[in-house]
Amino acid sequence: MSYTVKDLYTTRHAEIIQSLKSTEYPGSGDWVPVIVDARALVVETGYNVEKYKAAEALRKRVAAANKKNVKPAATMLTAAGVTSLPSNGSKSIPANVAKRIAALEMLRHLWLIKKTGSHKLWVLSLPEGYRDWPAADLAGKDYENISNRLNDETSHFSEDDRKHLSQATQNGLKWVQKAMAVAASPKKKGNLDIIKRWFADENSTDEDMHTAAATLNAGLKQIAGVIKSTFLLITDMPLDRGDATKKNTNAFVFSGEKIDVIYVEAAFFSNADMFKDLKNWTRIVVHELSHRACKTDDHRYRHNKAGLKPDAADPNFTAAKALANADSWAMFCMDCSGEMVKGDYTKVKVAA
Repeated sequence: MSYTVKDLYTTRHAEIIQSLKSTEYPGSGDWVPVIVDARALVVETGYNVEKYKAAEALRKRVAAANKKNVKPAATMLTAAGVTSLPSNGSKSIPANVAKRIAALEMLRHLWLIKKTGSHKLWVLSLPEGYRDWPAADLAGKDYENISNRLNDETSHFSEDDRKHLSQATQNGLKWVQKAMAVAASPKKKGNLDIIKRWFADENSTDEDMHTAAATLNAGLKQIAGVIKSTFLLITDMPLDRGDATKKNTNAFVFSGEKIDVIYVEAAFFSNADMFKDLKNWTRIVVHELSHRACKTDDHRYRHNKAGLKPDAADPNFTAAKALANADSWAMFCMDCSGEMVKGDYTKVKVAA
């Protein structure tokens, strides 16, 4: 499906900021510090690591109430400043209340995955029942239907999924850093051969490859910067859930989106690709971030019957096209990292 600006996560992020400014949230009691931290957590460029405790606090409050047989819906409505819960399940929820709930619901399902060093990744994992972002999904619903959403304790990305996503970005940074070392020194023994493997056609000169190396190095620095920024977010696109046309989609990004977001879709964790598990997840992350940071295109995928070797006689995949091709960047990084075996070169039809 085609998306509009309102479908982007960034649009909803801006709405969270506005909704959290409401004075209708609790003004006294033990919810006040949670709301204060929530307002500090959501910043224009993403999320404030130092205020992550707001997301954790929401989950803990819901879990503690659940143990006392208080459903999540009741807890979330109270957190949103509703002092008297509707007695009738069909009673409509006012639009401003739904917006306040939606803002907190986004934060309740936000996870900060921390690894060693500066690596931090945000993962938004909304319950499976959602078919749009909460602000859109909850709008116009009555108490019963909003309660169904808020009481849904599923998570789109499991705990293992979240760990794997973090591993993929952390491993992606390692790939990119090793590729930077190659691209920064194209005259060093062996480095030019790797660059030529992915970006040279029959007409390419060594000078052309030195120029390509400079382009690669500059772009790889940008990709590394995104991964290390602490603002990188991974989510899915709730609108795509249950859409059969998306079953083979791994992930996508919007190059012009204000916040760094990777939308991970149904096929990401599939074993149907020529590469498997962490190796493939890392490839996808680097591929998508090359789109995001370097404005690469999808001129050719690794599984194309012609492979990924540039061909001067093929106007669809010359050396210039390869240098602007996301899968070429990802495979170059995989190669530089030493994670390619002989059979991998055969799969994508380039010489080892």
